[in-house]
Amino acid sequence: MKYCILSLIFLFGTSAWGQRQNVSGTVKGPDGGISKVSVREIDASLRVFNHTVTDRNGLFSFQVRDAQHSLQFFAAGYRTITHKMLGEKSFRVTMEKRRTSPYVATAKVILKSDRLFNGHYLGEVVRQQAWIERMCDTLYSIIVPVQMERPVDEYPAGRQLIVLDEFDRQVMKLENVVDVYPLSVAPDEVDHSCIAQSYTGNDRLPGGSEDDTRLYAYPHFQISRAQIEQLCSNPELLGRLAVDNYRANNYWNLFPTDKTISLFRKALKK
Repeated sequence: MKYCILSLIFLFGTSAWGQRQNVSGTVKGPDGGISKVSVREIDASLRVFNHTVTDRNGLFSFQVRDAQHSLQFFAAGYRTITHKMLGEKSFRVTMEKRRTSPYVATAKVILKSDRLFNGHYLGEVVRQQAWIERMCDTLYSIIVPVQMERPVDEYPAGRQLIVLDEFDRQVMKLENVVDVYPLSVAPDEVDHSCIAQSYTGNDRLPGGSEDDTRLYAYPHFQISRAQIEQLCSNPELLGRLAVDNYRANNYWNLFPTDKTISLFRKALKK
């Protein structure tokens, strides 16, 4: 009898924990309510169960399958927010605008090569394509494609690229100038239109199942012409690069190849 009672308590508790319920709320930005925000019910594996969008005033209401799942809020041009429901029924969400660069739309690829850097992971050296874009006469970006393990929110490849010398002393710090989402386009197939689309968030909605698709992120690490010239004049300063806050497969440590400096010089002449 005792075991039957315990079983009933367990079943009741499990049912209550995973109970369906209606949730509602409002999504606002710096200028008020945001319309057409994608609101998704997701689990810990980023599987999507239910979905709705906000109305013209930023309001939403829908039924979720499990009140212990999370709500993910996505809107083009804004940073994605993931909020654990924990049984709550009403939500007030404020979204921040994503960082963009005025130069990205007009940037020009001046160097694309698999001989710029090698990725280093678990003691193995992995070749990858990397390239340089000219943003204006004095400003460039180093693009280092990063293969993602799963869909994530923005900044999948770190905010900064740290340049270290041969003694692992920090030489310079390059900022990631835009927020990007991962794309399903591989480095040897991606073009500027694909990347520009990812900056606006229009390429894909994060949170879907991508089990059979390789995802790549394309952060733009800003570097000035003077910094490139400094590296060309002092090759020993470019001993290693490291992404500061994202340990993506194969690309945590980036080592220059024997062609790196000559390719830098070639880029400056274009």
